Amino acid sequence: MMNIDFKQFFKINWIHFLAIGLFFLVTYIYFKPQFNGQMLKQHDIEQFQGMARETKVFREKFGEEPLWTNSMFGGMPTYQISTEYSGNWMTKFYRFLRLGIASPAGMFFLYLICFYIAAACMRIKPIIGLFGAFAFAFSSYMIIILQAGHNSKAAAIALALPVIGAFYMAYRRNMKWGIILSALFMGIEMVANHLQITYYLIILFVGMGIAEFIRAIILNNVKKFALTTLGLIVAYLFAVGINYGNISMTNDYAKHTIRGGNDLTINNDGTDNHEDKTAGLSKEYILQWSNGIDESFTLISPYVKGGGSMKVKDSPFAEKLRTQEFRKDAKVIGDNNLYWGDQIFVSGPVYLGIIMVFLAYLSLVYARGPLRWGMLGAAVLCLMLAWGKNFMLLTDFFIDYVPGYDKFRAVTIILSIIGIIVPLMAVFFVHQLVKYRDQIAANIKPLLISSGVFVAFLLFLTFSGLGDGYMSEQENEFISNYENDVRNQILAEDPQVLLSQYGIDVTNEQQLTQVINSQSENVNKQFDALIEFRSSIYQESMLRSILFTLIALGLIFVFLKVKFRYELFVAGLTVFAVVDLVLVDLNYLNNERKGSKYEYWMEEDKYNFPHYPTKADLTILDNEVRNNPELKTEIDRIDKLKTSSLRKDGVSDREKWAMKFDELNLATNYRVYEPQGLTSSARSSFFHKSIGGYHGAKLRRIQNLFDFHFGTGNMSVLNMLNVQYIIQGEQVQTNQSALGNAWLVKELEVHESADHEIMALGSEYEINIFDEKFLLKKGEEKVNKLNVFDNELGTIKFADNTLKLEFSQIKRSGISSSYVQDVNGNANWIPLSELKKDTLNSFKELIRVEQIRSFEPENMAIVSTEEAAEIGNLTFSGEGSIALTNYRPNELKYSISIPSGNQLAVFSEIYYPDGWKAFIGEKEVPIHRVNYLLRGIQLEPGDYELTMRFAPEKFAKANTIALIFSLFIVVVIIFFFVKDFIINKNTSQENE
Repeated sequence: MMNIDFKQFFKINWIHFLAIGLFFLVTYIYFKPQFNGQMLKQHDIEQFQGMARETKVFREKFGEEPLWTNSMFGGMPTYQISTEYSGNWMTKFYRFLRLGIASPAGMFFLYLICFYIAAACMRIKPIIGLFGAFAFAFSSYMIIILQAGHNSKAAAIALALPVIGAFYMAYRRNMKWGIILSALFMGIEMVANHLQITYYLIILFVGMGIAEFIRAIILNNVKKFALTTLGLIVAYLFAVGINYGNISMTNDYAKHTIRGGNDLTINNDGTDNHEDKTAGLSKEYILQWSNGIDESFTLISPYVKGGGSMKVKDSPFAEKLRTQEFRKDAKVIGDNNLYWGDQIFVSGPVYLGIIMVFLAYLSLVYARGPLRWGMLGAAVLCLMLAWGKNFMLLTDFFIDYVPGYDKFRAVTIILSIIGIIVPLMAVFFVHQLVKYRDQIAANIKPLLISSGVFVAFLLFLTFSGLGDGYMSEQENEFISNYENDVRNQILAEDPQVLLSQYGIDVTNEQQLTQVINSQSENVNKQFDALIEFRSSIYQESMLRSILFTLIALGLIFVFLKVKFRYELFVAGLTVFAVVDLVLVDLNYLNNERKGSKYEYWMEEDKYNFPHYPTKADLTILDNEVRNNPELKTEIDRIDKLKTSSLRKDGVSDREKWAMKFDELNLATNYRVYEPQGLTSSARSSFFHKSIGGYHGAKLRRIQNLFDFHFGTGNMSVLNMLNVQYIIQGEQVQTNQSALGNAWLVKELEVHESADHEIMALGSEYEINIFDEKFLLKKGEEKVNKLNVFDNELGTIKFADNTLKLEFSQIKRSGISSSYVQDVNGNANWIPLSELKKDTLNSFKELIRVEQIRSFEPENMAIVSTEEAAEIGNLTFSGEGSIALTNYRPNELKYSISIPSGNQLAVFSEIYYPDGWKAFIGEKEVPIHRVNYLLRGIQLEPGDYELTMRFAPEKFAKANTIALIFSLFIVVVIIFFFVKDFIINKNTSQENE
């Protein structure tokens, strides 16, 4: 019989329980408002609430996964928004690791426990593991991404640590348990659903793997290395199997998004797009956020580029403006940006803590074996990849030749891997220092020399600067172009107004130069003051780094020279490392109040229901309720619910409004168009089915439609998308021309390429030239006649390159026009209808631009040659009716009545080939892609019901696979745990 001695168990493992207690205590202190009912203000979570609202409500109401939402971008899969795989048990382990606590507190606790687990796997002393955990968790990047709401990224970074620990364990300590835990931890890591972090983790594994291979050769143990490597590959395959659904379905989805290919070979003005877009994101998009090379020094000193993107007067350095040194220029300095790096925008610096960097540096001197160099190599490679567009030699190679690299944007995210490597190397050194204390103390010279080099380097940087002049690239460009810009601005004004009002004679070059020089001098003085201010921030930042380095060095020196317990030494390091980091973190996430409100926290109710309906939203609700008696009944029922700020006593006002719009969405299927924040806000998605939204991987075809037709105000496109309401702030405009959920067309217009398909959603013009000097250029030919789509009107070129004539105004007006010359030789555009009234022939027509075709979605459908061949007929009578009778995000039912002949129905639903199927009774009917991105179905005569259902077969298969692999891993863990730690332990005790 197995007896478990719990007293002995706690005696052996008390330190781990203490660690968990400390982790929770520190989490509670730093995130205390959350435990008092507040929630963190997080931009991305606010957007998530909008994009996932329909999915969340459907899941709660019907108990199933919809897998599709119509709340964003006209319709899209939910795979990268909110999809739960019930067969994946790793989600339960993930929740357990963060104690079921919501973010940010739960995520911060996850940081701590994951680093501690990694350290334990590497057999680092627990107290040193505690030190590393706190330093990792408080590094500025880990705090800043919590404040921004990048929860999946935060979880993926944290969960990568146990994966690394198990990897190390497999090669160094216990191959069997290292492999088993690798399967478990990698399975949990993938649950975080941030594949970019998991992908970058491979770089670290390559570095560590090469180091372990070299070690195996040195120790003549290549066979074990090969077996371990094979075992780890199998373990990771199991992890992939558990997450097969998410990985596979995301991969399928990615092919149809902006991260996949592009079927267009032209820009939105019809010109050729020479950039290769057959797969992956464009280089410009991938490298939009690239770390400046000199910005890398924020890893060792937080403010060497100022900090976050904000005005100086709103920054942590605002008090500095009141000092005697800067008081006279406070207003000028205060209105400028604190950050002078070259990225578009940053929330704050990626600061790892100078103590941790210093200790990691010392590990290169004192750690043993090739692993340190493998980790260093991975860190250096990650740093160079983070430079992105600033180091295109390496970046081009990875984008062009490394599989999968072009699927991810914002290359600065790879700095998170350095944020893992540095604290791990730091604890390696501390572990070595404690273990070999006497030997190091006996030969302290290498420590002093290496430390001296490090401090000397910091001193050099302090007084030399980074060579950026404390100015961003954009600011330097502004200064260098300022005089020309001022001159051009002056010359563009009316000379008489300048002379009469300002006394500036533009014909007097000397006076003009004096005016320009005077303005330039003022601007230069302003920038000189700003540069002096930034220079002081830089030097203070570097000096603080030197101070903390010297403190760490002092602690090490005392520890080596004075005999006291190592726990006190590690505790000292922990205190100073955390103080260093927290002083930075508090600038980006703290518990301070502004009056009665927290700066970074809000009420839980506002967090759960972040958007309050505007006057426009309420107008839409009233309109729809008026026309829908069943909806009115539901709204009346919700109105009768008790309103209370305390959830247990009723529902809050915000929740009540959300419930009303939830019912509205289930009862209706229209779309809204809110131009403000079209692709940068999910506000309208919280209340309605929106044509806009917020997501980093929207479908490619909707993005192309935005690029080609939304900027031009093409109402035909809005009509075919069933946009019934256009929201402009508090006002709403009803679109009476919206075509509804489905309609029958009379003809198909066939186009040979996707380029023509999307252009054909606009109008087509015929251009005729009646004067030879206006001949047009078509390729290398001169032509007097040209047919173009409206998007191409702005790019028309004359054979005579000196001629300049604006055609795009015709596109804006949509009116057929002629370019004419009157009897006095004056030329201008006039509407063709007006020219036809000129019976006296007082105008000479030089150019005619006549609209010969317009897109009429109510009567015609645009199709490709492939779709046309499948459909067969090109013309239809259009007789019959079709109406939506039941709406669910994943199932649409229509009532069909076709008196005679086959008809083609066009649906205002986004075409997506992987999962949507249509049925008449039990018979499946094909769905065709029409109008570039909508669904079309050919209908036979009769009265019947048509059902469109989104049910990807892979989802059910994925859940089954996930369950099997999850069950297998759990059984293996339980079996070997009982065998190794209970049966074998009891047997060994009995033998004693």
